[in-house]
Amino acid sequence: MAIVRRDVQIRASAQDTMALLSDASRWPDWYPGMTRIDITAPFPETGGKVAFKVRSAGVSMAITETVLDYQADRLQLLEMEGMLSGSARWELTPEGDGTRLTTTFDYALPGGPIGKIADTLMVRRMNARSLEEALQNFKALVESRPLPT
Repeated sequence: MAIVRRDVQIRASAQDTMALLSDASRWPDWYPGMTRIDITAPFPETGGKVAFKVRSAGVSMAITETVLDYQADRLQLLEMEGMLSGSARWELTPEGDGTRLTTTFDYALPGGPIGKIADTLMVRRMNARSLEEALQNFKALVESRPLPT
């Protein structure tokens, strides 16, 4: 399994951060290359599913994510199936006057040894860049929302 982990400090509460993170209909607004998305209830609660396609380096990948654990304002843990299999962990930690969002992708590519080589040579780097861009886009979107009064 390969692991890609990135984090970002967001000037917003954990509640506001999770409100956007758990709204899968908004994922294409901040995750690069994400196209078609289909959400199945009870998302974001445990058992809910999101099927989507994401395009990266000219390759379109179909992925389905199933919620394994959801803790409001703290954690969204998803199982990934499809072109990538593994887990996506989105964890929120109050920090200073905002929230630290830490994301960990723990995944494997199909294809055994060839998949591992492809991951080492190219895919892990692409996933890391996409995640970094996604987190910066997400941060900008959350921070641009009006604060509750």
